[in-house]
Amino acid sequence: MRRIEATYYAATPLFWGGADYRNKAEVRPPSLKGLLRFWFRAISWPQLGSMNEVWEEERRLFGSTKGQGKFLLSVTKRQGLDIVGREEKWGKEGLAYLGYGAVDRGNTVRPYLRQGGHFTVALILGKDVSTQQIDFLIQSIKALGLFGGSGARSRKGLGSLSLATLLLDGKEVWSAPANFQELKERIRDFLESLGLEEDSAGAAPLPPYTAFSPETKVYIVEGGGDPLELLDDIGRELMRYRSYGLKGKDGHLLFSREPAEQNFADDHDLILDFLNGSTINRPPRRAVFGLPHNYYFKSTRQKADVGPSGDGAGKRRASPLFIHIHVLNRRRYAAVLTLMPAVFLSQGTSIAVSNRDRGVRNVPARVDFNVIETFLKRPGLNAKVVWP
Repeated sequence: MRRIEATYYAATPLFWGGADYRNKAEVRPPSLKGLLRFWFRAISWPQLGSMNEVWEEERRLFGSTKGQGKFLLSVTKRQGLDIVGREEKWGKEGLAYLGYGAVDRGNTVRPYLRQGGHFTVALILGKDVSTQQIDFLIQSIKALGLFGGSGARSRKGLGSLSLATLLLDGKEVWSAPANFQELKERIRDFLESLGLEEDSAGAAPLPPYTAFSPETKVYIVEGGGDPLELLDDIGRELMRYRSYGLKGKDGHLLFSREPAEQNFADDHDLILDFLNGSTINRPPRRAVFGLPHNYYFKSTRQKADVGPSGDGAGKRRASPLFIHIHVLNRRRYAAVLTLMPAVFLSQGTSIAVSNRDRGVRNVPARVDFNVIETFLKRPGLNAKVVWP
């Protein structure tokens, strides 16, 4: 039988676990298969071009309730993935900002696997797997290791899995980029392998779900020898861009006591006016970073929730911005920032702005992905364009 082996390096802390995630952190093969399934959907859309074809190929390759998939997955080697318990103090404001949920008031609230370790995942392929399906699996493995991560807050850079080696039937088909320039070249080669073209943006509708498309944008930030320092810098820059600040005697300040830029003062005023009785006809601009997007006004003790309309599992919309930390030779690091525009909410779903006293107001789910691209172009971020 044919065999694919991929070794991933844990570049940042992995808040990864199963049903008992509050008490136990672990590498889980079922979760890895789910991650590869997610990235398969992302890489197959530009190549297959229709939802039905993507779904059918996904069922054949990964399996479904109607039958087994074309491969078996196992974790064969684990090294250096030390478990760190809860209540660890994280003094870095930007890191805590990106880790919100797994980190509360600067302290971790669940165990995690310390960065610096690695593991190998093996895929044993069935006899009837096609050459195209092998290519899809290899592309999915690469996508996870170039743009993604695992566990809580993985789109915010935690749990970044950096692909170190990739073997097909014992032969190396990919090796880790040694430096910043090689990483840039690998990313460009990968996106070209999906059939993306630099000058085709706007030529086709957005994907119906998170996937690579002509609208995809990729930037990279060169870091030093500390991955958490790099991620903290990105978190601080995102805080500067998005935050309205907390009001004090010296004006509106960030947690670092810097004056707030208030780039989205119109969002603040929009929601406050809604709470005070005004009509609302659009969502906050920052909603494009993901939903729910909630507000609390300390001066009036009023709250407002912003999220998809309706009930159930669809009450969230993950961020279209992926932050990934990648390890280079000599233990230097780079951040890969990927914007993957797609249809923001499913057809017929609005964005609901709600308050206990004011009730619920549904507004059109129109967002501007340029809000995120403006962040990527900030001088303080010092990000270099990779694609297009």
